[in-house]
Amino acid sequence: MNQKIRYKNSGQSSNEKKIDLNSGSAYWSIEGASVQFTWFDVPANTSFSTHNHESEQITYVLEGELFFKSENSIYKLSAGDCILIPGNIDHEAWTEAMPAIAIDAWSPVNKHFTANENSLNK
Repeated sequence: MNQKIRYKNSGQSSNEKKIDLNSGSAYWSIEGASVQFTWFDVPANTSFSTHNHESEQITYVLEGELFFKSENSIYKLSAGDCILIPGNIDHEAWTEAMPAIAIDAWSPVNKHFTANENSLNK
């Protein structure tokens, strides 16, 4: 397979935002053959219900607060905090009164956050 360099700048990204149908969060993504980077704008009082995925996930919070729950543990992430979620682990995420802007790194690619039926163009 012939790989190409992919590039997004902030102007392009704002024009390519999508809305996740499950949570209502805005996002954009860039992905390669086995790695993906996704930017999220998660409104206040938003929930990503319990789910799992094959991909390992690293979430880094840029602004606001984002909560994660897995098994009996709850993690509160603020700006500068990050979490690693192994693949195939049930977890949920949400915001409370404060919205969040966060980035995720995925490996392998999480097809839910590529151009597909789970999102709408904004």
